[in-house]
Amino acid sequence: MSFLKVEGLTHIFGEGTPYSKTAIKNVSFSLEKGEILGIIGHTGSGKSTLVSHLNGLMKATSGKVLIDSKDIWENPKEIKKVRSKVGLVFQYPEYQLFEETVFKDIAFGPKNIGMTDEQITGSVLNAAKLMKIKDELLEKSPFDLSGGQKRRVAIAGVMAMEPEIIVFDEPTAGLDPKGRETIFKAIYDYRKEHNATVVIVSHSMEDIAAVCDKVLVMNGGEVAHFGTTREVFSNLDDLKKMGLNVPLITNVMLELKAKYKKLDANVLTVDEAVNSLLKLLVKGGKENA
Repeated sequence: MSFLKVEGLTHIFGEGTPYSKTAIKNVSFSLEKGEILGIIGHTGSGKSTLVSHLNGLMKATSGKVLIDSKDIWENPKEIKKVRSKVGLVFQYPEYQLFEETVFKDIAFGPKNIGMTDEQITGSVLNAAKLMKIKDELLEKSPFDLSGGQKRRVAIAGVMAMEPEIIVFDEPTAGLDPKGRETIFKAIYDYRKEHNATVVIVSHSMEDIAAVCDKVLVMNGGEVAHFGTTREVFSNLDDLKKMGLNVPLITNVMLELKAKYKKLDANVLTVDEAVNSLLKLLVKGGKENA
């Protein structure tokens, strides 16, 4: 049974007015507990609008979001409980920091959902550890930190609420490779520790290929593709028609395959490419022996 299920989700801005616009239309997909979904698509394809429905931040014109088979809007008075189950990390979340210290900023969400002082302390320290935030930074002002540190503090604040589903909208935008690696490792570790379901919106095909189990492609507010990461990225021609692409390493391997017919170019990561090339070299050596 699916843990997170979206059924026929449609959102029309300004419905019934001359300025109405359909942002997403009849979007459906489902995820099991613990799966990581990547959502890709051009700017304006409906990605951010879609994920804003997953914790009730926006209410759809029609369709449903179900968590553990329960419609999140079944009882509107309990939508706050839904938001404690589904954490949403906006793009550039560091702009939302406001507390006096890093500890207090990370603790704000847990306190708001009613954790005890003991639970808050444990959750804050655990989230800080996941996000590689050193203990000596916890009593500093978040405004004294670097941009990458602020981003990690903001994400830790959502993780500290221990949501069963956590949604990231471009979590590594503007970060250097080391910063991106730190955040994606933390996301992966959080998923493993809590068996959480994760949704990641990203323009980076490399990031999506490296960490996601499934991929949803949005185009013009509708679902163009949904399936395993390998299945979706096998639709190279269709993705290119939408102005999207596959991971760079996949393109490189496809170029090589034009010359080396026996090369397995169905790869998504550098590690997979290295293994594929080594297998080709071994085969070549045996054939020439």
